[in-house]
Amino acid sequence: MVNMIRSSLTLMAGVVSLAFLQADTAAAQSRVEFIVSGNSTIRGWTCTVTGSAEVATGSAAPAPGLANGVQSATLIVPVSDFVCPQDEMREHLLEAMRPDEYPEIRFELQGYEPGGQSMVTTGSLTIQATTQTVRFPISLTPAGAGVRITGEVPLDMTTYGVEPPEVMLGLMVVRPRIRIEFSGVLIP
Repeated sequence: MVNMIRSSLTLMAGVVSLAFLQADTAAAQSRVEFIVSGNSTIRGWTCTVTGSAEVATGSAAPAPGLANGVQSATLIVPVSDFVCPQDEMREHLLEAMRPDEYPEIRFELQGYEPGGQSMVTTGSLTIQATTQTVRFPISLTPAGAGVRITGEVPLDMTTYGVEPPEVMLGLMVVRPRIRIEFSGVLIP
């Protein structure tokens, strides 16, 4: 569960980076969908969440669909909005993520390196009380008046202080490595 949360944050950071690239001179807010998945000692699991991205364009290197580049970007994932196929799975995720204390996962873009239809983003990802610098690739594809961003980020939840859930007296333990996939259309 912790890895899911970390992965979600990393994913958010990628989405925020893309959103910043798409916005014109004013900040624009877009929705980004996240799929967080991992494994336990018994089975694989998947949960989803919708986050938001605020992007301001200008004063940066151009990227596909973002001729003026991205000046700033922030991606926010509301922890309490995670949806899992089973209520018990969601309860374990929320217990690990502690949304009452840490209501959101936040990614702040620090920079990017454009290359063809993709870019490598660098930013700060905050999960619970821990902030780490993350770096990951994102794909950019023109989509109508906006830009579709997609990406995938592996993450170890324990890096952010999230304890993997254990249930059934330790018979089922969530593994700390998770994968976060994200996709959204950013409209300038």
